[in-house]
Amino acid sequence: MASGNRTKDEKTPIDVPKIFDKDEMSLKSIDPNISSDELLNTEGVYYLKDVAKLLEIAPHDLKRRAHTFEDKGRDPWEIMGVRKTWSHWIIRMTRFSPYFRKFMLPRLNAVESKWDSNEMLAQKGIFYLSEVCEKLPLTPHHIKYQVRRNKKSREQFGVWKDIEYKTYLVDMEVFSKWIEKIWNEEA
Repeated sequence: MASGNRTKDEKTPIDVPKIFDKDEMSLKSIDPNISSDELLNTEGVYYLKDVAKLLEIAPHDLKRRAHTFEDKGRDPWEIMGVRKTWSHWIIRMTRFSPYFRKFMLPRLNAVESKWDSNEMLAQKGIFYLSEVCEKLPLTPHHIKYQVRRNKKSREQFGVWKDIEYKTYLVDMEVFSKWIEKIWNEEA
């Protein structure tokens, strides 16, 4: 065809604008067996209510923070990875994760001096390993050794070296079960 006219079978390339970034192209559901760290290291878009439930944070707090950024003329989707699309609040994990780690990490609990070992082990929350060991007949050195030997120490022992806090932390609910098992095996 010398005329330069295209036939119906020839496709004209269409210049489509880039709307979505690579990590925004799918709405994902959360695996109920995933840990909070594993979730924070994923890519994708999730419903805010599901993320808030797993991370044990208040959805209204995230919404309030997003509205505060909007009121200041700033884009919460770019800053913290949170937005409302139609009637659904969603989270872009690659943006939300750094924001959460910097501004919303759960506060650590303090070991109360009035607690004995059993009272301490009955608590819920995250504690410093060094404080926990003050109430136990075990040293931080012994526990850190076990942690370094096990890649799943957080899930199995409730103890891990936290990158953000730069120290060893204890999830008391998991830790207390592990200590009970060890103490009973040694007896």
